[in-house]
Amino acid sequence: MTVGESPTFWIGLDDTDEREHGCTTHDFNELLNHLSSSGFSIDDPRLVRLWPFAPNRTRGNAALAAAIRTEESARLESCINSWFLTRFSDLKKGDELHSAQPVLIMTMKQFPESIYWDTVTQFVGLSNRLNQLETIPHRVWSTPAGQGGIIGASAAIAWRGTHDFTWECTAWRQTQGERRVPPNIVENMSELYPSTFMNRDPNAGRSLIAPRTPCPVLYGIRGETKKGVEDAHNFLQQNGAEICSGYRVHRSNQATDDHLSDSVISRVNRVTILQGGHVVIESNQKLLSFSQGGDVNKLSQQLEEGDEIEWVGLQDFENSIHLERLRLIHGSRNRSRPYCNCGTRFKSQGRNQPLKCPDCGSIHPDEWVSEKIQSEWKEPPPAHRRHLSKPLSRKDKSED
Repeated sequence: MTVGESPTFWIGLDDTDEREHGCTTHDFNELLNHLSSSGFSIDDPRLVRLWPFAPNRTRGNAALAAAIRTEESARLESCINSWFLTRFSDLKKGDELHSAQPVLIMTMKQFPESIYWDTVTQFVGLSNRLNQLETIPHRVWSTPAGQGGIIGASAAIAWRGTHDFTWECTAWRQTQGERRVPPNIVENMSELYPSTFMNRDPNAGRSLIAPRTPCPVLYGIRGETKKGVEDAHNFLQQNGAEICSGYRVHRSNQATDDHLSDSVISRVNRVTILQGGHVVIESNQKLLSFSQGGDVNKLSQQLEEGDEIEWVGLQDFENSIHLERLRLIHGSRNRSRPYCNCGTRFKSQGRNQPLKCPDCGSIHPDEWVSEKIQSEWKEPPPAHRRHLSKPLSRKDKSED
C-alpha cells in the first residue's frame, strides 16, 4: 500500500441462489450498490467459476468477490452486516423451500491463491475449507441454513488471474416473463465487437448470452477487454434489447481452462458407442464423449483400436474423464496389400509366403499398407461448452 492510499478489504459472496430461481451475481451487485451509495470505493469486482462437478452447484457455479478501499473498517463491517441480515433473514435451518447456504466473507488479507486452485480443479469439503481459513483473520456472515457458501466465496477472494482472465458484462432485468434479446442484434453485436466471444452458437442457431432459467439476469456478454463488453452492452441497450435495471462489468476466469490439467497422449484400446451416440474410449483411462459434444463426439465415434490420441478433459467422482478437447495424432485405415511397379496390387500366396503380382509375376515381401490419418483439435459446439473452457480460437493473456 502506498502512502495516502486507503487499506484494502476483500469481500466474497456465494450460494445465494437456488436451482430454479435467485442469482448470486444479482445479490452481489445489490451489495456493491449498497456499499457504493454508502461512500465506499469498489475495486476489481470479479465473477469466478469453480469446479464444474461440485455437489449442490447451480449450472454456472460462480462466486463473486471485490476489493473495498476504506479507512472506516468498522463502518464497512456495519454496512455489510445490515445488508446481509436484511437480505437473508428468512433462511432457516432445514427450510425445505431453500437449498441455498449463503455466506459473505470480509477479510483484510487476500486469501492464498492455492485456495482458488483447489476449488477450481477438484472437490473441496466444508470442513477442509474451514481448516484452511482458521489461521487467517476474517469475518463470516452465514445463516442457520449452513455455511456451504464459504467454499466459493473464499475461492473468489483468492483468485488472482494474473496469468489469464476475461471480462463479463452482466445486465439484470426490471421485469419477469420472456426475455427480449433478439438474436439478430446479438449477431450484429458479435460482428461489431469482435473482442467479445461465445455470444452465439451458429450450429444451434441461437444466442448464448441470455439464460433460459427464471433468474434476474438479462444477459452476460463475455470478452477479452473491459471496454469491449461494456460497448457491446450499450449497443444492445440502444438497438432493441430489453432495457436492463442495471449492469456491472466483472473480471473473470471464464474461458481460461483453469479447471483442466495438461493434455494427455494415449493409445486407444477399445471404443464403444452407446445408445444415444455417447462414446466410451478405453485407454490408460476411461474417456467419455457425450452425444452433445459435436466434433469431439464425431471424432470419438471414428476412433479404432491402436489409434494414438491427445485429449484434455475433466475427471468426475467415478474417475472417468469427460472429454473437452480431442485430436487424433496417428491412425491407420483401409489396410490392403501394396501395389506392384506395374500398377497391379500384389496378392497373397498363402501363409508364410511372399506376395506375388498376378500380372507380371514380381515377388514382394509379405506386408500390409494402410492410409495414415490424423486430425486437428476438436472441441464441443459453443452451446455445450463449459463456462471455464477456453475456445480453441482464444489465446490466454500470457500468449499475447
